[in-house]
Amino acid sequence: MNCYYTALNKEALLHIEGPDALTFLQGQVTCDTRQLTATKALPGLHCSVQGRVVCDFLLCPAAPDHFLLRMRQDILDTTAALLSKYIVFSKATLDAQRDDWRVAACWGPESAACLEKIFGTVPREQYACHSGEGFVLVQMDTAGEQFECYLHSTAGERQLQLKAEAQAASEMQWEATQIARGIARLEAPTSGEYVPQLLNY
Repeated sequence: MNCYYTALNKEALLHIEGPDALTFLQGQVTCDTRQLTATKALPGLHCSVQGRVVCDFLLCPAAPDHFLLRMRQDILDTTAALLSKYIVFSKATLDAQRDDWRVAACWGPESAACLEKIFGTVPREQYACHSGEGFVLVQMDTAGEQFECYLHSTAGERQLQLKAEAQAASEMQWEATQIARGIARLEAPTSGEYVPQLLNY
């Protein structure tokens, strides 16, 4: 099967939960969180008060009032610390220490078929997402050949299926597909260096 799979160990998930989670984020990030739905993820940025980009992220719904911000592992704690200064005024909490979710990628011409076999259905347009008990799938490209998978520890059996169905690949190979699409990602050395207009969000 022309389908590849790898764990994304450079990526992490910041969990934000509570009835005010999206309202809180609306005042902190560049994307319009009112556009988020149960089947649509949003790319965006979080900036410092000086207007410098702290992190890029993908915002996804995991469950009612539970949202995931996928970002680079090495800027997770910095981002959480900045957001924590303001979330105290909202009916919401954030957690950067949870280790029960993992980030993975699946790509290739047959990746959609592979994921559909395991998860029942797949998203069908860029940044569309499909979630269920213990998992979130996001289509990352317009062709339907690149997906990110956020998997809870309770989805271990599906993760094993995915590893069995797809060819093992490296995180570097996945990153090469993103670079080819012109996707810029911020890491610790570049956090705080850029203004939003210089990036692709």
